[in-house]
Amino acid sequence: MRFMLPIALIACLAACKPDAPPADMLAALPVGQEWQVTQIAGRPVPEGVKVNLLHPEAEQIAGNSGCNRYSAPVERRDGKLHIGAIVGTRMMCSEPQMQTEQAFHAAIARVDNVAATQDGIELRADGQPVIIAVRPAD
Repeated sequence: MRFMLPIALIACLAACKPDAPPADMLAALPVGQEWQVTQIAGRPVPEGVKVNLLHPEAEQIAGNSGCNRYSAPVERRDGKLHIGAIVGTRMMCSEPQMQTEQAFHAAIARVDNVAATQDGIELRADGQPVIIAVRPAD
């Protein structure tokens, strides 16, 4: 009987403990680093179309989404990464650039985590990579 209390206490602590957010999710996306996007939603970025991702300051991402420049607020909330409304320029470009940009905006709106990989980073939604990026060649 005297062992029941410690076991019950441990079970309660394990069950009552909120999910700890992963160690700084944005550590995989250091401030000041540029990333060249190579895949969006499982498809390669077309040759000649530039999509990049920057983390210029603590709570912001920015870059070029294929045609236009963009920026968006980013924060960690409830153990997940949240990317806010994207704002950007509104130029018209070629069809491949516009299609890539639309795919990028749709994918980045779903992102809930970012992880470092051997070759770069993955922005993930529900555990699956939706945007893959690498450091640009010098």
